[in-house]
Order: sequence, then C-alpha cells, then structure tokens
Amino acid sequence: MTDNARDVIVVGGGIVGCLTAFLLARDGLKVTLLEADSVGSHASGFAFGEMGALEGSGIPDPLLDFSVWSLQRHQSLSQEFKDASGVDNQFQITNRLTLAFDEDSVAQLKKNLAWQQNVEAFKVGWVDPEEVLKVEPMASPISLGGVHVQNAASVEPYRHTLAAAQSAEKHGVAILQRRVTGLLSQGGRCNGVTFDGGRLEAGMVVLAMGPWAGQSSAWCGLEIPVRPLKGQILRLENDAGPIKTSLYWSGNYVVTKPDGLTWAGTTEEEVGFDEDTTRQARDSIMADLLKMAPSLTDARLAHHTACLRPLSVDGMPIVGKVPGWDNLYIGTGAGRKGILWSTGMSFGLADLILKGNSDVPGIEFLGLGRFTEG
Repeated sequence: MTDNARDVIVVGGGIVGCLTAFLLARDGLKVTLLEADSVGSHASGFAFGEMGALEGSGIPDPLLDFSVWSLQRHQSLSQEFKDASGVDNQFQITNRLTLAFDEDSVAQLKKNLAWQQNVEAFKVGWVDPEEVLKVEPMASPISLGGVHVQNAASVEPYRHTLAAAQSAEKHGVAILQRRVTGLLSQGGRCNGVTFDGGRLEAGMVVLAMGPWAGQSSAWCGLEIPVRPLKGQILRLENDAGPIKTSLYWSGNYVVTKPDGLTWAGTTEEEVGFDEDTTRQARDSIMADLLKMAPSLTDARLAHHTACLRPLSVDGMPIVGKVPGWDNLYIGTGAGRKGILWSTGMSFGLADLILKGNSDVPGIEFLGLGRFTEG
C-alpha cells in the first residue's frame, strides 16, 4: 500500500467500532472510522453500563468464559484509556443483588447458583430475606431473598465510548462523519465503502453498525440477522439515600451511579428504529423500581433516555469474518450486554484481522456462519 492508503475502514462509532479501531491502530495499522451521526450517540452512549457476566443469552454455555474474560479486561482497559485520552470512564467494582418475590423465582435463582458459585472470578451466594437489608438497606423488605454477586463491575457508558474514540485518535485513527451506503468489491474482496457523496478505499472493512447491521445484508449478499431492541432508562434525583448495591428483578435494575443520580430501567421494545422516550415506559420503569426499592416513592425524574440495542436472533454477539469474503469483518448483535461484551468482541476482531486467530475464549462460537451453515 502507499503511504496514503488505509489499512482498515471501521463502519460505526459505537463502543465496538471505536474499541476495534483503537486496538488496530495501536498495533500500527492505518485506520479510518466512519460514523453516520456522532460517536456514542446511540446504544453505546445511553446504556446502563453495569456488567453482569453470570446471566444472559449463551451463559453459562457456551459464553461464560467469554463473558468473564470480557469483564476482567475492562479494568486494565479503563486505565489504558485514561492514560491515552485523559477520559475517566468511571470503572468501578460493584456488587449485585437479584431479588426474588415469588417461590418460582427463588427456585430458578437457586438452580443457577449450582454453577455460578463455581466461577472463581466472583463470590456468589444466597441471602435470606432477613439478610437482604443488610446487603442493601434500600432494598424491598418483602422480598423472599436473592442472589448476591460480589466483584461485578460497571462503567459510565458514554464516557467509556468517548474514551475509546479519543484513545483511537491518539493512535492516529481518523474519525469522519459519513453515512456508508455500500461496499466497494471485486470478487470476494472488499476494497472499501461508498458513502453519501463519495467513496473510500482500504485493505479491510469492519462493519460495527449496531442495530443497523441488518441494512448491510444487501451489501454482503447474505442475511445479517440483527434487529433493534429499544430500551429506556430513567435517571432520578433521590433524597432517600444512595443505592450502593445494584438491585435486579425480572430484567429490571436500579442503582445510584457516580454522577449522584439513581439510574433505573429498563424496557425491551420491538418498535423498529423508534428512539423516542414514552410516558408508558416511564411509568412501567417506576413501578418496577418501587417493587425493588419502595422508599424511592418521592424520587424526581432528572433525565429520561432511550436507545436501540443490536440484538441477534439467538441473543449472542456476531463476531468474525463475513462468510464468502476475504477481508470483510463484522461485530454486532450483543443486545443488552454490549458494554460488557465489547472487549471480547473487539479484541477478538482485532486478533482475527492481525493474525487470523484469537485467544479470546468462546470467540469460535460467534461467527456469522452459525446462521447459514446447513
């Protein structure tokens, strides 16, 4: 390549795109990142930022090791980002308490304890009803107990994405606001991308388009089975006191973050690409919040956000080379675990591009080919 040629084009300015660009540039490649809007302006910037490695699609089998690896990599990465960019992503070690309010939930939570307690990275145990308030005084006094997980972690998602983007720029990544409209190709090779008003060539292309990944199906010649899953979050001013242990129940959560606000969520809405906040979601989240922490009745709404998560049809991320192409890669589909899994996804992508294989555990299960084989 000439000195002006780009080694890699990354399409998408969410956390997977920014982190992948950073890793590739840190290893000496010349990278350009194209984002239609602005960095972190969708799910990566408006996520909850709590990282639960012991629940979700593909956990424990086949993605438990992938999830634990992803979480542990965040701690050292946060310092690396701070050194490079000056941005503190507010990484912190946290505790989680998943509450049960009926006997079926108790039985399911205790069933999962059988394998969760064997994961060395965490200390996991059951707390009886009388112990719940000792773990978190703001928790509901009428729960039937819950699962307490120590040594989980969280970041502030917008700061995290911004830190990745600015760290990438420090290593020479050019970040441009462009809406990509297609691929430049010859045979099975991708030579770059087209965008509104122009084209850009490169030796490799990475599609990290989040919930918009499905739009690239026509470009790639095969279906990218990803759709948007809308989620809404409330940030509340709360005079009753901070919630120091993250409370979870039935897919919902609440905790007080370093910004001093109490964050509560979330919804799972199949509404296409609608990113508007709604009163219905606000009322639903508040009802779930008061189930977990009833003393927050007088909490005041400070901020209400909505974002679109990229969800694959099996709930697991899609990472790797696009079948039928020599030099086209994809990273998307992490659903509600995008912040947690971003490290495993991005390090896996960078490894595959740089050396053709990866030591990230579980990456072999995440290829796009799993949807097309057979």
